[in-house]
Amino acid sequence: MTEAKELFRALEFAHYAERFRDRVFVMALPGHAMFSELLLDFKVLEGYHIQLVLVTPDPDFALEEEIRQANRRGSRFHLSLLTEMMGEGKGAALDYDRLRAMLAERRTPVIAHHLTTEARGVPGAQSNALAAQVAKALNAQKIFLTHPLTGQLRSLLPRSHTLASELQSTLDALDGDLRALEPTLRFIKTQLDEGLPDVVLVEGRAGELFQEVFTHDGAGLLFNQARTALVRPAVLKDVTDVALLLRPEIESGRILPVTEAQIESTLPDYLVYEIDGLLVGLARLKPYGQWAELSQFSTLSRYRGKGRARELALSLIETARTRGFARVFALSVDARMWDFFTALGFNPIPREELPEAWRCKYDFNRPSRAFAKVL
Repeated sequence: MTEAKELFRALEFAHYAERFRDRVFVMALPGHAMFSELLLDFKVLEGYHIQLVLVTPDPDFALEEEIRQANRRGSRFHLSLLTEMMGEGKGAALDYDRLRAMLAERRTPVIAHHLTTEARGVPGAQSNALAAQVAKALNAQKIFLTHPLTGQLRSLLPRSHTLASELQSTLDALDGDLRALEPTLRFIKTQLDEGLPDVVLVEGRAGELFQEVFTHDGAGLLFNQARTALVRPAVLKDVTDVALLLRPEIESGRILPVTEAQIESTLPDYLVYEIDGLLVGLARLKPYGQWAELSQFSTLSRYRGKGRARELALSLIETARTRGFARVFALSVDARMWDFFTALGFNPIPREELPEAWRCKYDFNRPSRAFAKVL
């Protein structure tokens, strides 16, 4: 079992390594000390051909030696000094063609600015503003910002994914120490409104950037506009993604084990929820004569709490109705799902009343409850 978990983790890593290959990420650092803290993360992204641009203040000119040492050990950082920033809104004097050329050469530009004042007195504001400018010019897919209160902000947000339309309510709820986050969150809201795709807020700990980029759960707080979201039938290329989505539910015992071969053989039964090309949720409709079971609900933890499982369930119910089933049913060992099905108009039903084709294959020792709905 341990070996299987490790293989799935490797598969998850490979999934994101391929997804982000040759994409441009920009990261704003609050100071050169964080460059050293995240150096190993940067090397991993570099090794998997993710194009990274770093923006950091360096008033003491300390980065030159650090970068020289890192490059002696095989890294490909390129230090670009920026000593002046033009007036607010006018942008920085950067040669973007040169930055693109460096990225094409598999080099990692480090834009070190030596500015004497911080915008509005907010720590990190100059780096954030410059990083946003660079991200827009290079059509970056993600911009990473850092704030030491990121972990505390998690207590206020139900999930680690927040839509731009939800940011104002988050701002309104800031209290106590978290009020120090207001300038950063307002900056994020402005950048999303101006077209930046994904903004990720992290604390800046070693390993955090790696986890955010290469795992389903991530490590930071993701803010975006969710440009395209749809429920669609699963297709052959989705099989591995479906298996990855189901893995946490299988490991927890909420879903019975299923192999990729089994997924492929029943692929027409699956619906998936896709956001900006990423599969974030799925569910399956399993036929049993005149009955059909709604099963295998799974949503990435980052994307829960926004009604996506409900959309999948309603789509499956409509599919069952269109295909002529008389009833749909569902079972779960998870009490949260009991409330979920009740809210969809399902009624509790003894498991012994479910179809014989289902009963003969089921382990009645599982502490599940059954729910059914007449179509």
